[in-house]
Amino acid sequence: MAHSSAINLFLLPASNRNNKYISLLATSLCEADPRVKMTALQGDSLFDIIRYLRVRKNSGVKNIVHIQWSTLLYGSRFLLKSLYLLAVNILLIIFIKSFFRFKIVWTVHNFSAHDYPHPIIDTIGRRFLFAISDCVVVQQKSTFSVYREKFPSKNIQYVPHGNYIDAYGAPAERDNALRRSFGFKDDDIVVLSLGVIAPYKLNEKIIESVILAQKEVPSLRLLIAGKGKERYLEELTKLAPAGAGIIVKNRFIPDYEIPQYFSIADCSVFYYDQSEMTSGGMILSLSYGVPIITRNIPAAEIVTVENGHIFKDEGELVETLKKIRSEFTPHDRRGTIDDMRVFDWSDSAKKLINIYDNL
Repeated sequence: MAHSSAINLFLLPASNRNNKYISLLATSLCEADPRVKMTALQGDSLFDIIRYLRVRKNSGVKNIVHIQWSTLLYGSRFLLKSLYLLAVNILLIIFIKSFFRFKIVWTVHNFSAHDYPHPIIDTIGRRFLFAISDCVVVQQKSTFSVYREKFPSKNIQYVPHGNYIDAYGAPAERDNALRRSFGFKDDDIVVLSLGVIAPYKLNEKIIESVILAQKEVPSLRLLIAGKGKERYLEELTKLAPAGAGIIVKNRFIPDYEIPQYFSIADCSVFYYDQSEMTSGGMILSLSYGVPIITRNIPAAEIVTVENGHIFKDEGELVETLKKIRSEFTPHDRRGTIDDMRVFDWSDSAKKLINIYDNL
């Protein structure tokens, strides 16, 4: 059935400087269908919808609020501010749904908010958002199956996360000068953890595993690169013995340098705590041809024998690290990249637009 109604989309957040997920999603939606018009909310605040409604009262337009992360509704390190934001945004969502027939879509990225200091508020906020959403989107087939069985009456849809092929520039040739700047030799085995350095990534477990694996593989090296809080970074640095080839680089990695960082890595490693469901970092690494080693989280369903390895605990991670250049023999980089083309942004955008049309 053909759909003719224009779609006015409020994407929350409207932008994200830390990665290109939001910009790739927004661009793909607008390119997939000219009926989709993006309306940015100032400061990603639902209050701005009231201003929009006062200025524009278009009939025949379908208004969609598509929320990516639930903490946009209540996220603050201050308890009272979190409670205030949660109460206000609950009322705003009920108001725009009840009186202006807005539709709410929520893409669930995590089981719980990463490192959020108020878990009870997080639970309340997530339960409210799940209940009030006209559609809940998940990005893993396994999660989709579990949710559909657990919530048979809820509108739950599977729309995969798109790839990052060339999103930060073309893959780079191995940059041995960058390797040496970290004290790594050209033939060392370099394991990379790239991106925000935060407790939910359990970098301490990765460091401990690398130290244990180095007893049999002394050429094993670890680079943890990204921006993080000083206190946590100091804790990580203390775990690594001097001269162990474990580098914690506290620096925001600009977009143009990301291909160079992946060029020096033999693989990327991901541990994650129980909050993690989707991993843009895993998709990013594979999109640049770098195989991954990951704990068995839902996002690990993209891992194959050609592009990575899944472990269930620290002991298995240690054994995997020992075998990176022997039993662990992934694709060549181009093959790994090509395998990620199946996660095409235009396909995901078409699925989302179909969801919007049917709400």
